[in-house]
Amino acid sequence: MLLGPVRRAILEPAAAGNDEALRLLICYHGRRLWEAGLIGGCCGNLSARLHQGDAIYITPRAMNKSRLHAEEIRLVPLRAGEESPARVSVELAMHRACYYADVGIGAVIHTHAAALTALGIRGLDLSEVLPEAVAALGGVARVPYAPSGSEELAESVGQAVSGGARLVLLERHGAVTVGHTLTDAYDRMELGELSAKAALLAVGAKD
Repeated sequence: MLLGPVRRAILEPAAAGNDEALRLLICYHGRRLWEAGLIGGCCGNLSARLHQGDAIYITPRAMNKSRLHAEEIRLVPLRAGEESPARVSVELAMHRACYYADVGIGAVIHTHAAALTALGIRGLDLSEVLPEAVAALGGVARVPYAPSGSEELAESVGQAVSGGARLVLLERHGAVTVGHTLTDAYDRMELGELSAKAALLAVGAKD
């Protein structure tokens, strides 16, 4: 699946109203995450809200995000309790919680990016180390550990997003970024990982 920057730039503004474009963009950003080393194996998940606001497209469960095809992306009702397709991402509840938290959110990305995961494990406050990075990210929050796919995790992340966080560190479970578009969410994950690496290097140098 080829989706270069020029074609992506043309598609993205209208993607929320175009099923095929939105699915292609999820595949494209899944590949970008893999190429950037932000995901590996079958970990991570991405979703994007449809223009109507009552449904989302989300990646399937247990599949490598670098090799996705548009027809594999799942269409899921935004409202919990309605029937969802088989083998949808285990983190569906968490994605839904982000969309419930802010109607302006159009995309959610979850990865196990190494530096962001390490930052969460160490409990480091990014705002103390790199306050300018936190401002650029749009707000950072950290939530305590909860099992993958649990309502507890979904509720914690939803509350963080409702409180203004755009990057949420999950203790021992990677990170979540949200944005108006998939590109917004991707850029936050990329900048968040770079910032986390700098913070870890700075703290390590003091130890």
